[in-house]
Amino acid sequence: MKIGEASRVYSAKIKELNERRSALYEQKKALEDGKIEMTDEEVSALGKAIDRVESSCESASKFMEGFNAKKMFLQNAESTKRAGEAAARQADEYSKCLEVARRIARGDKVPPKDEQKLLEFSSEMYQMAKNMAAAAHNEKVKKHKSMWKDEDESQQPEKSVDEVVDNMECGMTMPPEISADIDAGIE
Repeated sequence: MKIGEASRVYSAKIKELNERRSALYEQKKALEDGKIEMTDEEVSALGKAIDRVESSCESASKFMEGFNAKKMFLQNAESTKRAGEAAARQADEYSKCLEVARRIARGDKVPPKDEQKLLEFSSEMYQMAKNMAAAAHNEKVKKHKSMWKDEDESQQPEKSVDEVVDNMECGMTMPPEISADIDAGIE
């Protein structure tokens, strides 16, 4: 089961459990207010049911704390991974721009696309490279290929961190005693 699906299922089960707890407490209040009557056995059964539902609610709460902590950990890990990838892309871009500036400064011929990338990256670096190229009278001009491969500008939008984490395998299951209590209606 995926984390997003598990989160919805577990939340629904806990909601059922809380609704059951509310119903039992309403029944207890009605008994205390004299609105309903019960035999001693029924009163005892109600007390036991309230104790079980409270215990199950506490267990479910602890389980969800752990589940949410795991989910948050995975979200933080994905965010950190993306930040690292972005830093690597930025460093690569910077490296390419420095190389284009060096080539221009030597008086070499670079593709217009590369000049444009350098200009967008740093107009000061571009101007310095052009000024150095004007001062350098290079007898043998090299012609370079583009530093940037044909990058697909129409890439699909990146999924959000939450979407990525929600599509990961869960690996956590609600403890069977909680699920059994919910499914049985905690009578």
